[in-house]
Amino acid sequence: MDALMEKMAAVQGEEEDPNKELSIDEEYELWRSNVPLMYDFVSETRLTWPSLSLEWLPQEKSAQAPNRQELIIGTHTSGEEDNYLKIAAIDLPNDIIPSTEKLEDQQKGETTTKSNIKIIKKFKHEEEITRARYMPQNSNLVATINGSGKVFLYDRSKDKHSGLVSTFEYHKENGYGLSFNCNDAGKLLSGSDDGTIALWNVNNSNSSPIYVWSSVHSDIVNDCKWSNFDLNVFGSVSEDSTLQLHDQREKDTFTSQFKVDAPFNTLAFSKHSQYLFAAAGTDSHVYLFDRRDISRPLHSMAGHDGAVTNMEFSPDQDGILMTSGEDRRAIIWDICDIGVEQIPDDAEDGAPEVLMIHAGHRSAINDFSMNPNIPWLMASSEEENIIQVWKCSHKLPRVGGTPTVSVSQLE
Repeated sequence: MDALMEKMAAVQGEEEDPNKELSIDEEYELWRSNVPLMYDFVSETRLTWPSLSLEWLPQEKSAQAPNRQELIIGTHTSGEEDNYLKIAAIDLPNDIIPSTEKLEDQQKGETTTKSNIKIIKKFKHEEEITRARYMPQNSNLVATINGSGKVFLYDRSKDKHSGLVSTFEYHKENGYGLSFNCNDAGKLLSGSDDGTIALWNVNNSNSSPIYVWSSVHSDIVNDCKWSNFDLNVFGSVSEDSTLQLHDQREKDTFTSQFKVDAPFNTLAFSKHSQYLFAAAGTDSHVYLFDRRDISRPLHSMAGHDGAVTNMEFSPDQDGILMTSGEDRRAIIWDICDIGVEQIPDDAEDGAPEVLMIHAGHRSAINDFSMNPNIPWLMASSEEENIIQVWKCSHKLPRVGGTPTVSVSQLE
């Protein structure tokens, strides 16, 4: 009996051990219990197939559906069914649409978790969609790249039988890099596992690239993106552990390069500062750079527990960067808080620039997007067929603004 009692006490001690690592399902349940504290809105939708790519569409309010927001998603069916480029929609609740009249109600309201996304249009696609992005100058035009590196252009305003506009072929292997030039309509970059970067003009019927950078990287090109300020500048990152900046007028070379000891996976240029950009990869660190001199990072941010695979700067909030990765986490960083003094308890939760960690996914995050129409509204997709739409709580200081206190409240 004494031995049995000792064994039960040992088990009980294990269950109460605060340092015991939680299972993925236990982490998810813990996250769910904290949703009311961290979010104004959360929606979770299970798809039939996972989406490797996801992007919010810019949108004007419609009288028929004033609270509707739309997304570009794709399918990865592993050859078991046809693949599709899809346009998805979510009808948001009234209380998360920005409005001064609704602010007081929002302060009193609870987190909304009701609305799910639905598919409103789809176009058949050759093989899986590894990345899909709309053209900034005409959001009806959507470019995709598949697991063989073939690039496609769709017009989502057309019906499902006439939506495919053009096909562009050069790459010999899978591609993840895809970026439209926001300052030069129709210019599209694609990067591939074959180690090359191709430049296309989707306004032309010619299916051949304008130019190919074929010898700048010695391994897989994981990402390539245009600067948001200079129409000639773009960046690329690779499995060869280099980050490179390029000028499209200088052929098959790079203008500057930074090398680390681990592969880079992703990069992003600020939409508010012409020289600021970021990059990250398998070493889990997020590096900030000034593109005038990339010989060393401006700062390195630690917060992820695995490879960082996606990043994007906020379209409307200066200094806000979001990243996601294989650790099932999406982190929102406020780089304005770098170096801010912390009390010891806050320091245990992470660096001062970590504004929020979204921990609601149970598998690696494939892609995410920051809504250009509604501040702080996000969408993220994971490997296990789940898409989450979520809005950070207005109670977070940077999200809701500095709280005001009336004199009467102090009396």
